[in-house]
Amino acid sequence: MVPICPFVRFAIRVPLRPGERHGPRYCYVPSLYLVESGSATVLFEDGKAVRLQTGALFFLQPGIAHTWVIEGPDPFAFRCVFFEWSYRPKPTLRVTLDLLSQTRAENEEDLLDEPFECGLPERLAVDSVPYWKGLFEAADTNYQVLHAGDYPRTLAVNGHFHILLHQVYQLAERQNDPMDPRIAKLLAAMEQHAGGAYRDVDGWAESLGLSRSHFHALFRAQTGMTPKRYWNQCRIRKAQTDLLGTNDSVTEIAERYGYSSLHVFTKSFHQWMGAAPTDYRRMGRLL
Repeated sequence: MVPICPFVRFAIRVPLRPGERHGPRYCYVPSLYLVESGSATVLFEDGKAVRLQTGALFFLQPGIAHTWVIEGPDPFAFRCVFFEWSYRPKPTLRVTLDLLSQTRAENEEDLLDEPFECGLPERLAVDSVPYWKGLFEAADTNYQVLHAGDYPRTLAVNGHFHILLHQVYQLAERQNDPMDPRIAKLLAAMEQHAGGAYRDVDGWAESLGLSRSHFHALFRAQTGMTPKRYWNQCRIRKAQTDLLGTNDSVTEIAERYGYSSLHVFTKSFHQWMGAAPTDYRRMGRLL
């Protein structure tokens, strides 16, 4: 068995406009994606469709024909890392597009990696887009394609990517655990009532018949977040929808979702989305 030592070929950010369609195409190496904003559907040759929204992680094996269909009206962007599970020399590889193809290339045996069952699920949902955005940014190569001879730059890029992969595996482990029905019911209620007053941990625990410590541990094990952080995520998601889908003022939206002031809402929104509410709305309307 070939030793596993993931090697990044390139990592970039890709903004796309709603309505754009890219493909069919296939990648010569494995690729990992984070949807920063917006939504898209990935279509496969066999008719399968995978819908991806803000906060989705998507893993794609090499050699699989697929098409990206960008949906509106939100601004859409993803970050991606094209990598190998173990370094294999590819002398003809020069630019990022060399690892993508719409037709079968004559020299594809020099570029195409074999699929490797690595235990990564096809799709996951992250709990904080800015946090995961930071993990992807740390491995960014600014469109430069890396080879073994690019040491020591490869040392830093691959080190950051190994940390990213470790976090992906941890997230997969959490999300693949069966959801406790009590927590599932509570999550649905939190999504529905995210505009009301926050009930403290004691209140949530009492509603489920659990002690405070048991409830907190169970909630975190199932979601990877504290109850209050999950509640705030629900509010931010609803605010995102209103910013792009209505003409309501930012102040009105902040009040609707229970924020004590515009300042508190703006600070929280920026922490989650990496942009102030007004900037987020403006970027969405530019696209």
